[in-house]
Amino acid sequence: MNMFWNGLALAVVGLLAAPSHAQTYWRPGDIFVCASSGYRQNYCPGDTRHGVILRRQLSDSACVEGRTWGFDRRGVWVTSGCKGEFQIVSRRPPRPAPPPPPPGGGQLVVCKSSGYQQAFCPVDTRGGVFLSRRTSSSACVRGRSWGADRGGIWVDDGCQAEFIVGTGWGNGYQPMPPSAFIPPSTIRCESTGGRVTRCPAPTRGGVQMRQQLSNTTCYEGQNWGWDRYGIWVSGGCRADFHVGGYYR
Repeated sequence: MNMFWNGLALAVVGLLAAPSHAQTYWRPGDIFVCASSGYRQNYCPGDTRHGVILRRQLSDSACVEGRTWGFDRRGVWVTSGCKGEFQIVSRRPPRPAPPPPPPGGGQLVVCKSSGYQQAFCPVDTRGGVFLSRRTSSSACVRGRSWGADRGGIWVDDGCQAEFIVGTGWGNGYQPMPPSAFIPPSTIRCESTGGRVTRCPAPTRGGVQMRQQLSNTTCYEGQNWGWDRYGIWVSGGCRADFHVGGYYR
């Protein structure tokens, strides 16, 4: 009998001494670190119903939402070496107001990717293209699921949206010359308090984000973009943008 009780006592002590591998379940308002060790995917469980914010990147590897980190209803995931300081949102923040449409009106074009197949909508885009309203549940991200060239607008991966096509660079619009050059420059555009900000800039040679300055990830077509009048940012995006170059 003594042997039985001694064995039971040892078993209990062993269970108490065994290391616990249970992960903390993060609640709304909590701030925590989630890291991908050895470039493997890691999962940090939490109540993400109102969203998650990347407060600070702690790794040399980039933390890009949708690529190296993200979240679903079960928690936050990281991969490819991303290590960041995250915060569970306590309540759903108000949706950032869409950027105001460019002055001077323009042509409304509806372009839809049906069955997640690429679609092309021919239209004169020389006056710039502005995503006015997304009508699909699928994301519309410029350069990934929608874009434009001289021949029109293309959409892909289920993106469906209403676009405004500019009517030119001013009254009495004439076709652009075969080739012209705008000296390159850097424009800083910042959304403060989550508000929409417009930054006048010579965009005819194109716009590229050079350096992100905010903790909020800046996604073209979602919280930053450009048209013939300049660059717009919203939702806390702050960045330096490169403008200029050749255009046709």
